[in-house]
Amino acid sequence: MVTTFEQNDAGFQLVLDRKGQAAYAEHTQVLRARADSASGLVACTQVLDGWLRWFRKGHIGISPTEQAQQAEQGAATPVATKTHPAGRTVKLTEAELVKRLERAGHARHPLEGVWTMGAYRVGIVRQSKDSTRFDAVILASENANWKPGMVKVELQQQAVGRYAGTFYMGDYSPEPVEALLMGTTGGLLKMRNIWVRQVPAAALSRAEQVQLRAMDAERPFLERLNERTVYLCIPSFAFEQKRSIDSVLAANDALIRSSENLIIDIRNGTGGSDASYGGLIPYLYTGPMRTVGVKLRATELNAAGYAEYADMFGRDSENGRWCMDVATRMRAALGSWLELDEQPWSVDSSHTALPFPQRVGILCNEGNGSTDEQFLLEARTSAKVKLFGRPTFGALDVSNMRRVNSPDGCYQLGYTMSLSHRLPHMPVDVMGIQPDHYLDEGIPEMDWVGYVQGVLEGR
Repeated sequence: MVTTFEQNDAGFQLVLDRKGQAAYAEHTQVLRARADSASGLVACTQVLDGWLRWFRKGHIGISPTEQAQQAEQGAATPVATKTHPAGRTVKLTEAELVKRLERAGHARHPLEGVWTMGAYRVGIVRQSKDSTRFDAVILASENANWKPGMVKVELQQQAVGRYAGTFYMGDYSPEPVEALLMGTTGGLLKMRNIWVRQVPAAALSRAEQVQLRAMDAERPFLERLNERTVYLCIPSFAFEQKRSIDSVLAANDALIRSSENLIIDIRNGTGGSDASYGGLIPYLYTGPMRTVGVKLRATELNAAGYAEYADMFGRDSENGRWCMDVATRMRAALGSWLELDEQPWSVDSSHTALPFPQRVGILCNEGNGSTDEQFLLEARTSAKVKLFGRPTFGALDVSNMRRVNSPDGCYQLGYTMSLSHRLPHMPVDVMGIQPDHYLDEGIPEMDWVGYVQGVLEGR
């Protein structure tokens, strides 16, 4: 793995120059020592991955192949099933809880009620009268391990609207958890995920309803928030999502072009293909958009990778011929860098600036990397675009990831073949992309859409 990575990864020398040869030698020596005592697929994978993560956090990795995992499972001895903690059951039905809540009226504690999230429907009740401790008791569950009456979560109030305690996972293993009441009426509870209060029914704002839909979305969708602002959620820029993204844009083109404000939410994206966001550019465009290209590390293994791409497209196709040309040029320049274009930058002036939308706010966070970050870099060249949220993940300086199997077929290594021409002047991997408007902890993430809407509308 060390040899393959040193010889072929586009970012290897970049990090070596930054951290130093001595630090690299020490790191490798420590991990080789750990490898001597590691046994089993999981332990060995942890050692291998630990060595790789010294270089960067994204566009890198190693994992067992399916063949190796199946072999390991076949040889493994059965593991005892965890059991639910003894004595942590509460006799409670939903009908009884609803009556109790009705009797309490305004005296009901804000946390008490019937809450749902995913497969679980729970009743949150005090452990005793006037207690600051609460149990989340299963009322119904799609998880066969969890039966009515079992305590899913134990919480203790820390401050107004804030709680801490123990969350029992699907296999009953305990995990520490913090919980926070959210929403305009306290009808949302952030506790690992977002829980929604069903009884008493939560009165959610329009922005909160949209945010809940966005959290579960697997495909893009567009919502009109009011007569001035539309909201577009794009969960993924994966190439497989391009058709869905283009379809949503085509169906709502007239609405977008007549709205003052557009909010694009790409939080917690998956990366993917630059082609997937191509349809968004006309709405953002205010003038020529400059982008910086990449160079490829020319090695035999990387050339073989482009030959494999050609086979995927078909060697007689336009894309296939281009990939074979890259492979041929690489093999003629082994040990050096291959420039894909005559100059390392490009300028797109093929669009016409639209009068609407006038303002575009893009929501991003630490869950955005790779293609998501490339989109943000291009989008922010527009005079009408502002980024809102948190710094991104930071996985763009080296890209064009390739995966190769180890000689014994047990592991698959992921490394990169290309290096951005932005370096060394504008690195992204170190700090991520910084938003124009940092949304601090005082703005719960459930309120981000509403907050951005207020900024764009000048409220």
